[in-house]
Amino acid sequence: MKSAAIIAIVATALLAVSTKATPLVWSNCATSSTLVPDASFKMDGEWSCLGEKVCRNLTGNLQSPIVQGAKLNFAVKYLGRVTGNFNGDLWAILAESGYNCPIPPAPKTFHACINWNGVFPNIGNKVTMNAVNGDGSTVFCQFSK
Repeated sequence: MKSAAIIAIVATALLAVSTKATPLVWSNCATSSTLVPDASFKMDGEWSCLGEKVCRNLTGNLQSPIVQGAKLNFAVKYLGRVTGNFNGDLWAILAESGYNCPIPPAPKTFHACINWNGVFPNIGNKVTMNAVNGDGSTVFCQFSK
């Protein structure tokens, strides 16, 4: 009985390792009226667990400043169930990564991290990440499935 349990644990670990490098395919879900209409994303790795940092790059042409009160939402669903959700102050996240706010309009590449409070499986998940500026306008929207 112990052997079967050990084999199951090893098989699960091997499956996790073998699928860890599967890249997520990100799509822009924003309208042309967003502050970064041409946003593109890349994660530092495609796998994360409870308590780990999730880091991302955002590249695009910022059309208007990111102003105080901007919020970031990051949600992951796996098999239709929410496995993690993050809501935070975008200014604070950018400041922790060394950026000074307000962020003026220009072509930009940001690299920032958040502390993750959920599981981020890289098989069969649906991820949505969006940011709303302090004035209520959409900064960006990205999704992956």
